[in-house]
Amino acid sequence: MTRKPLTISIEESVLKSFKEYCEDEAINMSKKIEKYMKQELEKKNKK
Repeated sequence: MTRKPLTISIEESVLKSFKEYCEDEAINMSKKIEKYMKQELEKKNKK
């Protein structure tokens, strides 16, 4: 599947904490955000 870049604005402290979390857990930040997005879409589609 083709990947597309995305520009978003996030509160600085939230971004810093999330980056640190991803680094500590060796998680790809983009893939983690994509997973959250997919979960939200699945919730919506179940309604």
